[in-house]
Amino acid sequence: METLTKGKEYVPQAAGLKQGSKGNDVVCLQRYLSTFGYTESAIQSAFGVAAGKAAVPAPKSGVFDDHTTQALKHFQEFNHLPVTGELDEPTLALMSKPRCGFPDTRPDAADFVLQGNKWTKNALTYGFQNFSPDLTQAQIRSAIQQALAQWSSVTPLTFTEVPFASTPDMVIRFVAGDHGDGSPFDGPSGILAHGFYPPPNGGAIAGDLHFDEAETWTVNLPPSGFDLVAVALHEFGHTLGLAHSTVAGAVMAPYYAGAHRNLEADDIAGIRALYGSGTRWYGWESLGGVLASGPGVSSWANGRLDVFVRGTDNALWHKWYQGGWSGWESLGGVLTSSPDAVSWGSGRIDVFGRGTDNALWHKWFA
Repeated sequence: METLTKGKEYVPQAAGLKQGSKGNDVVCLQRYLSTFGYTESAIQSAFGVAAGKAAVPAPKSGVFDDHTTQALKHFQEFNHLPVTGELDEPTLALMSKPRCGFPDTRPDAADFVLQGNKWTKNALTYGFQNFSPDLTQAQIRSAIQQALAQWSSVTPLTFTEVPFASTPDMVIRFVAGDHGDGSPFDGPSGILAHGFYPPPNGGAIAGDLHFDEAETWTVNLPPSGFDLVAVALHEFGHTLGLAHSTVAGAVMAPYYAGAHRNLEADDIAGIRALYGSGTRWYGWESLGGVLASGPGVSSWANGRLDVFVRGTDNALWHKWYQGGWSGWESLGGVLTSSPDAVSWGSGRIDVFGRGTDNALWHKWFA
């Protein structure tokens, strides 16, 4: 495999290349197609992808030949672009966008793409080899928990953090440049991260996730950099056994789509094809507190749950779940009834209760 050592020099500089073109820009195009699995290279074996999934044999370097044309057509088809076989403006624009470093594989019948390999157990562990200075350790842990909660909510899988020294199933690293796995990162705004298939694919790094430390990572909404929750959600799909999806809007589509933190139907169908639905009841657990009313419950996003109660001081109290339960917080007020809660949009929640004047009182979060 021709490794990437000079930033994003695998992205062509201008549109207009077509069969018969020659030169450095053709080399860049061929590097791009090789890096993301459209021509034969060592990138497939590095990620545990079967060699037969490669689109075409390697082309002649620097010459826009038949193999280059065929590979480019496969790229355009995979990404729902006009299949011209030429480097037109829409194709170049997509190639310039940040994305996952995992190679694309041509789908067979299903929209989701199963690698054919999965973990042989449902109780998985993960651990951090290091953290990013962009965020606190608590913020990073919360982001990872939120991403994993999405996958566990639709499967029988469970995820537990353990120390790195305890040899977790999935190791999480923040690294830059050539970091020893055969797939170097390329600096800001190119390849954001990559995840490796479950064992035995990838050897010692099977199941691991690597995030490019050259990126600016954030957990804020709206994002002030690249959203760690969304990127982690995508990469965990690979570490659980899914390849890239050809479905526009799926979490497992290869290109970064902002703070996309919820699994879509195609993602759920794919992961359940590997692990099943995991529909089950669990035993009772105490969430603490001292209640003076029944609860009001609402959800404004997949994997998010908010609970409201009247406390012994008659104030409104709040507790929420997002990858794990928070502590209680007081929202004030004086209630004479149980609260009721409803959400009518992502990030919006409204709470209603009876006040001491017997009027209807309202509090909301947006």
